[in-house]
This record gives sequence, C-alpha cells and structure tokens, in this order.
Amino acid sequence: MARTKIVSGSVALIRARLRRPFVTALGTRDFTENVAATVVLSGGARGYGEASTSLAMKSLTAPALRRALSRLLRDAAGRDARDWRALVDRAWTLCPDLPPAVAAFESALLSALAAESGVTLASLLGGALTRLETDVTLSAWSDPRLTEEAAAEAARDGFKTLKLKVGGTLKDDLARVRAARRGAPRARLLLDGNQGLTPRGALTLLDAVLKEGAKVDLLEQPVRKDDLAGMAFVAKRAPVPVAADESVATPEQAARVLDQGAATAINIKLAKSGLSRGLEIAAVARAVGVPLMIGCMAETARGLSASVHLALGAGFFRFVDLDSDVLLVEDPAARSAAGWTRRGRRIELPRR
Repeated sequence: MARTKIVSGSVALIRARLRRPFVTALGTRDFTENVAATVVLSGGARGYGEASTSLAMKSLTAPALRRALSRLLRDAAGRDARDWRALVDRAWTLCPDLPPAVAAFESALLSALAAESGVTLASLLGGALTRLETDVTLSAWSDPRLTEEAAAEAARDGFKTLKLKVGGTLKDDLARVRAARRGAPRARLLLDGNQGLTPRGALTLLDAVLKEGAKVDLLEQPVRKDDLAGMAFVAKRAPVPVAADESVATPEQAARVLDQGAATAINIKLAKSGLSRGLEIAAVARAVGVPLMIGCMAETARGLSASVHLALGAGFFRFVDLDSDVLLVEDPAARSAAGWTRRGRRIELPRR
C-alpha cells in the first residue's frame, strides 16, 4: 500500500496577539485569527499549512477559512498526495475566493510529501539556499514615538532593513519616516503604501524621503490594486522599484501588470497564490527580468514555514519580507515546531 495516501486531516483555530497594534492604510488589528490545517499520510508523515486572516481582504474571516479548509480536507480524504497538482487545481475550483485556505491546503500536502521523502520542503522546491535575511515591518502608527521605539528595537535585534507602512497624509508619512530614521539611522527602507496613496502623492512622498537622505530600496503597492494606469504612472517615474502586491495574485495578473508597465517588481505571498501559482508568477516575472519580493500575512512561525522554505528553495527573491512571527506574541513551545530558526534578520534551516 502506498505510504502517501491521505488518511486524515484536521483544522484548528489559532488566535495570536500582536506585540504592537498592526496599522496600515486599510485598517488596524491587535490580534490575528488564523486557521491551521494538518494532513496525515498513511506512512505516518504529517504536513502543516496555515491560513491567515487579512486587513486587505476583509471577507477572509476565520470561520470562512475554517469551513473551506474542512471541505478541502474532506474532499481529499483517501486520495494519494502525490496527485497534489490535481488536488490543488480542484481546491481552486472549490474555493476560488478563499486563496489563503487553498494555499494552506497546498502547503500541508507538499510538506507532508517532503516529510515522507525525508527531505525538507525547501529541498523539494530547489534547495538553493540554507539561510537568508529579512526585513521587519513598522506599522502606520500615529505616534512617532512608537515608530522610533520599534525602529531602535529592530536595529538592536540586527535588522538592517525596515519596511514602513505609509499611505496617510504626507505630513504623517514623513513624520513616520523621520521617526524610524531617528531610531535606526543606518537602516534601509521599503515603503509600503497598501493602496493608500494617489499616483502623484506617491511620487511626492518618495521624492521628499529621498531628499532627506533616506536609503529607499522599494515602493510597494502605492495605489489601488485595480488602478494599473496609476501604478504605471508611478513605476515609470520612480527612481526605485515599484512592487505590485495586491495587484497580482495569479500568473495572468502578473502578465497583465508587467505588460502595462504597472510594476517593476512583484511581491509574491502564499496567502494570495499558494506555492505552485507563486512559482508560476515568479516565472512570468523572471522571464522579463523583473525582480521578486516574497511577503507574508500574519502567520505564526509555523505558519510562515512554507514561505520560508519557498524563499530558501527558490533562492531568487531580491526582497524578503518574512517577519510575521516577529510581530506576534508566541509561546516558545509553539515556535519550536516551526522547523526553522531566527536570529534577528537571519533565518535558516537546522542542519540535518
């Protein structure tokens, strides 16, 4: 009998508190509610995936994600996990509007197959790297003192790059940038508009920040995700890469965005696309020499594992924004189940 038959699956609700309020142009949250999926194969191997709720996609509630994952696991029971492509294609058909659920299901399947094969998921995905470095995110807090404090803490923890949430008024965004630079004067910056800026407003902010001497490496999703003309306006004039995040969740969207000149970088998040679609998006971008970023939602350390393994396995991401575990308050025992380790900005897999 094959050792890769799916014999059981389970879902569990995870509620984790954020160390500081998470604030973007799209809203505020103090905690995250995620849904974990576990797959067990007939040979005993287990796989894990996690679906995160999101400020950007308010329909992705924990109950909706839980129902979707329960349905997907029931549907897959008795199937061979080696048919994962067909299972994932069916999952997209069953739950087209719940991408984090499909992504968690896919991650659970592939991590179970990797475990059964005695290799890491990173090895299964290419095995390019064993370690990488990430930025850390500072929210769009209204109090500059909180930004300065968080930036200083990040610098003490060894982070060299800060991702700053912007998308408010020019005055508030500049105050936040200045506060971050007071706390971490040597840090490089990524600016994330979260769809909250106008095209001209994005360029005005970027110009002002650069004139103050800040080292800005990227401007992410400055305008509404469906405003590709606005994105193109910014991308054509910005002196730094302009990344599409919410604008790209499928390979077709990636092709459309790049064809219209609406981005000069693309941010891949498993919660938007899953592993296989994420790799297809990467192929579209790499075919025309567009750099890639990998990001996350509000996954726990264990939930972030699939993204960590993708980044390490593929090895082609220029910008790495895998920091959700840093932003959460987690039990050390739960964190130890992640299967990877963090030392400040450095992420690596344990030696086998």
